[in-house]
Amino acid sequence: MRRKKLSRFIALTVMTAVMSGSITGFAEKENSQETAGTSANAEYTNDMIGRNYTVVSKNYTYSAYTGEKQEFSTEDAYVEGSGGSLVTDNYQYKNKVLNLKIGETGSFLINAPEDAVYCISFDYLNDSDSILPVQMTLSVNGEVPFYEASRLVFENTWVDKGEISYDRYGNELVSVPDKLVRWENKYIMDASYRYSTPLAVELKKGENKLDLTVSEGSILLGNIYLETEPQVMEEVQREPAKGNNLIIVEAEDTAYRNDSSIRPSSEFDTALTPYKTSNKVLNILDGASFKEAGQSVTYEFNTEQAGWYNIGFAYKQSDKADFPVFADILIDGKLPETVFRAYPFAYTRSYKNMTVKDENKDNASVYLEAGTHTLTLTISGDNTRIVLETVDRIMSEINDLALEITKVAGKNKDKYRDLNLVKYIPDVQDRLIKWAEQLETLQDGVKKYNPGVKKIAAFSPLSVASSGLRSLAKEPNNIPYRINELAQSTNSVTQYLANLIDTVNRNALSLDKIYIYQKDAKLPKGAGFFKSIYLNVSRFFSSFTNQAYSSASVDKEHLQVWVNRSRQHVEILQKMIDEEFTPETGIKVDVSIMPDQNKLVLANASGEAPDVAASINYSIPFELGIRGAIKDLTEYEDYREVLSRSTEGLLIPSVIGDGIYAVPETINFWVLYYRTDIMNKLGLEVPNTIQEVKEMLPELQMRGLNFYYPTAGMSSLKTFHGTTPLLFQYGASLYGKTAGDTMVNSDKAMKGLTELTELFTIYNLPADVPSFYQHFRNGDMPIGIAEYNMYNLLTNAAPEIANSWDIALVPGVEDESGEVKRYASGGAESCVIFNSTKEREEMAWKYLKWWTDKETQVEFGQTLQVTYGDEYIWNTANTEAFTELPWKSEDKKVILEQTEWMLEAPRILGTYMVERELSNSYNKVVIDGKDLRTTIDSSVKRIDRETERKLMEFGYLSEDGTVLKEYEVPDIETVRQILSGQESRTQE
Repeated sequence: MRRKKLSRFIALTVMTAVMSGSITGFAEKENSQETAGTSANAEYTNDMIGRNYTVVSKNYTYSAYTGEKQEFSTEDAYVEGSGGSLVTDNYQYKNKVLNLKIGETGSFLINAPEDAVYCISFDYLNDSDSILPVQMTLSVNGEVPFYEASRLVFENTWVDKGEISYDRYGNELVSVPDKLVRWENKYIMDASYRYSTPLAVELKKGENKLDLTVSEGSILLGNIYLETEPQVMEEVQREPAKGNNLIIVEAEDTAYRNDSSIRPSSEFDTALTPYKTSNKVLNILDGASFKEAGQSVTYEFNTEQAGWYNIGFAYKQSDKADFPVFADILIDGKLPETVFRAYPFAYTRSYKNMTVKDENKDNASVYLEAGTHTLTLTISGDNTRIVLETVDRIMSEINDLALEITKVAGKNKDKYRDLNLVKYIPDVQDRLIKWAEQLETLQDGVKKYNPGVKKIAAFSPLSVASSGLRSLAKEPNNIPYRINELAQSTNSVTQYLANLIDTVNRNALSLDKIYIYQKDAKLPKGAGFFKSIYLNVSRFFSSFTNQAYSSASVDKEHLQVWVNRSRQHVEILQKMIDEEFTPETGIKVDVSIMPDQNKLVLANASGEAPDVAASINYSIPFELGIRGAIKDLTEYEDYREVLSRSTEGLLIPSVIGDGIYAVPETINFWVLYYRTDIMNKLGLEVPNTIQEVKEMLPELQMRGLNFYYPTAGMSSLKTFHGTTPLLFQYGASLYGKTAGDTMVNSDKAMKGLTELTELFTIYNLPADVPSFYQHFRNGDMPIGIAEYNMYNLLTNAAPEIANSWDIALVPGVEDESGEVKRYASGGAESCVIFNSTKEREEMAWKYLKWWTDKETQVEFGQTLQVTYGDEYIWNTANTEAFTELPWKSEDKKVILEQTEWMLEAPRILGTYMVERELSNSYNKVVIDGKDLRTTIDSSVKRIDRETERKLMEFGYLSEDGTVLKEYEVPDIETVRQILSGQESRTQE
């Protein structure tokens, strides 16, 4: 115990030094040992920058291989005793293959014919039920050759079912694609596809060992190949495309695609075909889904007559102002000639026709034999790679400089104290100017893709960032007081550069038609002027009658379900209901998009409430239940089976008396996020407790890094999600047994609140962090507690650190028995049944049982993600269903374990005042420096007054304060008693 106290004292001493700036001497000494321009943060610089393929491949000493293709059978090359198992597959591969599952490593010995740089490819097949692509790590002779090899993605191929699907309103729906299980071949490729060509590996002559470790999914591995880089088709003397043949391919009709979320969509644009004024018809390939480098679509077409043909597209590309999106165009799987590699699709805000042309502006025709052919379009990142890699490096170096400055100046800058920053960082001005010049060079460099404009709008953040750097360079000694302009605010240089990366990574390309045509063919034009007017007028009037998924356009005899989600969610749900629930039960259901969940109380008062309200905020059911608007679900005989589908802690907010008034639909899990690259290089362990968090802070803060706690990301109102976890971890409750017995000033609660506030007042956690995601991505805040939205952002919007972060359980508080209490919030959306006739309530209950059932939730989640992509990952509250949803396997284990610690604050009359006063107390202590005990005692008085007022309003207290009936506060034991049937039923 004494050793713990001593270590805490030392930690506090070091942190105080850091915060006060007294660590300047240390910084001066450390900097004096570094060469000018060397990053003080180099010890944990991201491998993405220091060991990426661009850097590593420049140092290759061998020449590119130019010999014959080398083939190695898995059966012969496999190292006996390594992971996986040799099997005979069911898909008629030529020899035995290696079956590798998640976590297994398969090793192979291959003989390279000479010292050379090789392209390596693999035959593979993914026959699992998972919709996720397989991910693997490659090691060559015992080490990962470059950063990109730590995450290799082997995609699935997807095909449409060939059937057109409509909703009940006559609108064409996006069909769910099927995974095509077949043997495929793929080179070692960059998972983010900044390179559209294979990543070559340097091998010595003779025996080399390849290790492949599966990090996601399972795979069958076939033969391994060493070869040269794939070449374009042999250059031929191109001829004009004489003739009048015209083949039109509707872009929404793909034959194959390598991402299930690439999908068709509907636009009401008279230039598009097909077109209807009253109903949705899928008439484009949706640019919102075809947007990422490496995404690929393949079309099939037939030519009746051999000859030379031009290739054209009707497209729209409006994401990158003044800058093209690039795509490789392959015919029958090969590039016809170099002009088809990374071909530019210029910026245009409306659909237009474009024909592929060469550098002389002549049509780049291709020769096609009569018969069936394929055209493949793959978004390319080659031409923007240098921009992304340079900006990545500059951002990293700017963050390094910001950390150096923090070392010198401390966290708390005194504007009355002169600081000669140049003395400690002599090259600070040179660095800033160098970065500004490099950004300006990038901006000039991209002009070649659109020389007709003075400045390319899509790259304007480069101009803003370079101006900011030059402004800071004018007065380098004032940078400590302007550090937020450099790297630590939403208007900083690094934020502008981060925004640029997001823009450059977006390659939304919408396609209407593909033309394979000859010179004398006439390409179709859009509707003429007068026809366009007619169609637009017709569309305008039909918009008043076509109210699909609107509560104003339903059959009142049907069960009415309002859903507080997007149209995409509702379309899938209604289709599942019509195809599964209604045939099974005979109950017809109308699903409507909810107008406003906050007006459900008013809708009920006016008699316009639905039978079921789904996807509403978990706190709303109490407001409806206490007013008698919704059904107590424990009145149904089989309530235990339904309510037990989620974790018990999520049910507390919907408990009133002996009843439970809502079924949890989704969870908003909170977990610990951490940068594995930075933590490893600092030699830091993932903290298990809050105490361990505090003990690691000196190591972080002396380098200018920090830990994120959720209250820092909340607005002025700190919700229960941010203020209650530490209270619950210390064993505290917000209330005693009855309303009016406020316990936020109890000893246990004070311990939790003290811990919470001291994290910011003593341990110097940042109190205001508008975007933890951005700081985490930059690396200056490499660890912190955050929720589901953070997971979604990192998974889908931060590909550059995809292999450099992980999640863990929330650090908790160790109790006297040694158990770590990890309580955290988890409430997201819930479903309720409104009071109505017994018949309609019974139908509503059957619907809720079906909707929250494991099979339904799994089907909905998989369909949603397959159809619309990983951004629509479904966070179901049904724990059994969650285990089968397509989440990353290792992350799913952590999330499911954390769900066992989900504990929500009870909702009673006046609870909003508790939430508000806890927030106010936090703000007064952390921001205003007030005393916690005094602040909380004052808050309790206000809470008690408001609670008393609400108890009077709802008939629990008389006006003279006499208790008419007790309002018992629910807790986890209340939920357990209700679910076990031990609680006496008030309705009986």
